[in-house]
Amino acid sequence: MTALAPGRTASITSFRGRVAALLERSHPRDVVVLAVDGLPHRLVERRWPDAVTEPLASVLPTTSSAAWLSSLTGLAPGDHGVPGVVFADPDGSDALINAFDYRGDRLTAADGTVFSDAADRGYRPLAVPADLDAYPCAWRDALLRHAEIVPGHRFYTLGGGPYRPRDPATVVADVDTAIEEALGRDGPRFVWCFVELDRHVHHHGYDDHVSAALDGLGALARRLADAGTVVVAHSDHGLVPTRHDPVLQALLDDLLARHGARMGGAGRVRWLYCTAVDPLVRDLRRSLPPSIRVVDSDLLLPPGSLARNRIGPVSLVADGELFLTDPAYTHDHGSDADDEVLTPFTVWEPDRTAAGGTR
Repeated sequence: MTALAPGRTASITSFRGRVAALLERSHPRDVVVLAVDGLPHRLVERRWPDAVTEPLASVLPTTSSAAWLSSLTGLAPGDHGVPGVVFADPDGSDALINAFDYRGDRLTAADGTVFSDAADRGYRPLAVPADLDAYPCAWRDALLRHAEIVPGHRFYTLGGGPYRPRDPATVVADVDTAIEEALGRDGPRFVWCFVELDRHVHHHGYDDHVSAALDGLGALARRLADAGTVVVAHSDHGLVPTRHDPVLQALLDDLLARHGARMGGAGRVRWLYCTAVDPLVRDLRRSLPPSIRVVDSDLLLPPGSLARNRIGPVSLVADGELFLTDPAYTHDHGSDADDEVLTPFTVWEPDRTAAGGTR
């Protein structure tokens, strides 16, 4: 898959409509959504064989800020306006902002979400932000608009300092506790629960911890379904092996300084803000390895769209393992490799002959 040629797989922008249809046919059964950050479709197919899974294509760039907002609002980044992590200030200053720090009111015009859809269909819309509590910002507020918050739970963003893996069984038990708390409220209930598995994958890849966590979440989903609850799991993107290249960093620092340019983006896609585009592109193509594509940003986001107007005219897309990332990372995302783009939409449905309809 390439940024220049969209694939045939349905987009994660269809998630909102799919959930609305599921709510329509499931009422008054409870519906629980496991929003697991950083899952590729191919991994889920192996770990959750008892559920129905199909691939949905993430948006480009494959970053959490763009993709989660697209899933929950049904809008592509060009329409909701969040292209990634670092981009032009929505308030119109010359600064670049970080989406996870910005607290202004111009981030996005998106309003309706899966939560407003749930309320319209007679459900109590509940969100367990969990690891999202690490990001108090306008983006999180837009993501959870129209939801009733179930506070007080963290799975992967506990404490400060370097990331340290937790016991996956403890993580799953904490997710179970959070969902049970939400399901203890008056219903019927629609519960969306965020699990930032991505934090572990960045540092350790898809290792035994990930396998154990997914097996535990799959067992939890099956138990809920056997008790009469509809369970959905979805994700924003996958990750691929990525290592920071200090030589490339120094080269780009020099080129940006020479051309008076600035860099935005994050992970495996970066965009450059500059006034003289052609000389910069010429030097980039002459200096960078073939594993890094230098592309017109109009090929990344629709020309004239809100998100496109917030990024620079030139973008760098990583095809290889060496690029720019946190030196502590082994995996990253943002580009358009299959494992970054193809995400799961997984459903566990109760047996319709099972007794009861809600918990």
